[in-house]
Amino acid sequence: MRSHAYAELQVTSPFSFLRGASSAEELFATAALMGIRALAIADRNSLAGIVRAWEAAKTTGVRLVVGCRLDLACGMSLLVYPTDKAAYARLCRLLTLGKSRAGKGACHLEWSDVADYAEGLIAILVPDMADDTCALRLRRLRDIFGDRAYLALTLRRRPNDQMRLYELSNIAARLRVPTVVTNDVLLISTQN
Repeated sequence: MRSHAYAELQVTSPFSFLRGASSAEELFATAALMGIRALAIADRNSLAGIVRAWEAAKTTGVRLVVGCRLDLACGMSLLVYPTDKAAYARLCRLLTLGKSRAGKGACHLEWSDVADYAEGLIAILVPDMADDTCALRLRRLRDIFGDRAYLALTLRRRPNDQMRLYELSNIAARLRVPTVVTNDVLLISTQN
C-alpha cells in the first residue's frame, strides 16, 4: 500500500477513560495497513497509554509520537509533545502538579502552569469555536510557545464545520500561528 506523508497527531487510547475505545495494538496495526507513518498518542491529562503504544509501534514499524492532551481549567484543550527527555520530564511534573490539586482521576491546570513548564514542548491549541475567546487563547499560546505554537483544524462533523474551519484559519493567519490538520481519533471503525 502507498505510504502517506501523514502523521495523526490526536489519537486517544483507552487510557483516556470513557473516551478512547481502540487498543494501541489496533491503532498502530491499522495505521500500518493504511501506510500512515506516525501516530501521536495524546491521552487526556495522562501519559499512561505511552508504554503500550511504544510496544505496538515497535511491532508495526509505525513511529510513536509521545503526546498529551491537556484539558485546562478554563475549558480549553492543548495537545503537547515533548521534544526531548528534559521536556518529557517537565511534562510529567506538570501533570503531577495538576493531579495533586484535583480529586482522584482529575487534573487541574491553569495557563500559568503550562507557561512554567513549556520549555521544549510543542503545543497545538484545539479550539471548539472560532470566536474572540479562541483568538485570545491562541495569542496566549503563541506568547508562551513562540514558534512551537500551532492551531488544530479538526473536522467535528457538525453543521457549519466548513465555516468554523475557515474562521479558525483566518484567526491563525491574523496571529501568524501555523495550522495543522488533525482528526480526533477515538476508535478504529469496523466498517469497510
